[in-house]
Amino acid sequence: MLSRRQFGGRSAALTLSAAGAALSRPALAQGRFPDRPITIVVPFAPGGANDLAGRLLADRMGPLLHPEGRVLVENRPGGGSAIGAEYVRRARPDGYTLLVGSASTLAVAPAAGASAARYHPTQDFTPLTVVGTSPLGVVVPTNSGVTTLKQLVDRLKAEPGRVTYASSGVGGVSHLGADYLANLAGTSAQHIPYRGGSQTAESLIKGETLYAVDQLGSVVGQIRDGALRLLAVTTRTRDSNFPDVPTVAEAALPDYELTTWTAMVGPKDLPDEVAQALSKAANAALAEPRVRERLESTGTTPMLDSTPASTRAFLDREYALYQNIVKRIGLKLD
Repeated sequence: MLSRRQFGGRSAALTLSAAGAALSRPALAQGRFPDRPITIVVPFAPGGANDLAGRLLADRMGPLLHPEGRVLVENRPGGGSAIGAEYVRRARPDGYTLLVGSASTLAVAPAAGASAARYHPTQDFTPLTVVGTSPLGVVVPTNSGVTTLKQLVDRLKAEPGRVTYASSGVGGVSHLGADYLANLAGTSAQHIPYRGGSQTAESLIKGETLYAVDQLGSVVGQIRDGALRLLAVTTRTRDSNFPDVPTVAEAALPDYELTTWTAMVGPKDLPDEVAQALSKAANAALAEPRVRERLESTGTTPMLDSTPASTRAFLDREYALYQNIVKRIGLKLD
């Protein structure tokens, strides 16, 4: 045991204090970050666009952070993707537990008052990187007999409250997007929530639901295989991957426009040096041709130069936008 005689009064206290500070300093400051595997939490079931983004980042970020760095993906679906977000919110702010969430996770669910989403996207997390932005698509089963968006809108009007739509979770962007479509058509539809994009597509193919408004990356495989028909995209301009498919505004509802996105955040109070390192590694991964091309092929436009500060500004702006849409359609979640 160290004694005051050995170190002398106040100097001993200062020495011990400095030692404690060194031990509590982030591993990055000591050149060791990461010194164990990092976990990226994807708040959806495997198989969707958000899951793809998380796995692409996990595959490349580890080696970019450290020669022996490893990043793992853990799927925690439920609560309109809010359950996974809440898990990360409560995690230790050391850079080893991250969230790759969507507009559903970090905007729609909290804006609509989801019980599992009692958080604010920037006040309760450390923003790191905007992974990319994506259009959504209005899809139906190919064998449904519905071939145009106008036909779908006419059916919604003819059967108010009876036509079913699928979403990847209560309070998610696919929930809001489909409800928004019915609302602007002056009618309503019945919501059937699932636990991810892959299950949403399966429900349509099985005939359990008639339509969905989902991230293109989550249903692009089924569209290209011919199991699902893409009626329209939700952006103001057409998608380059489907240039012959009209926008919702062109096809039936002039005021409709919606875009989703994917962002990476960590728990609140992540040390700045760790946040900067994670953001730079994510950007470097997104700049790699293989990663960029894989994302672009599913309708996601990668964001290559975001910073923690610009990501914070982006999330605040998008949260305000979705709050306005939620208020307009009256979407409320207990």
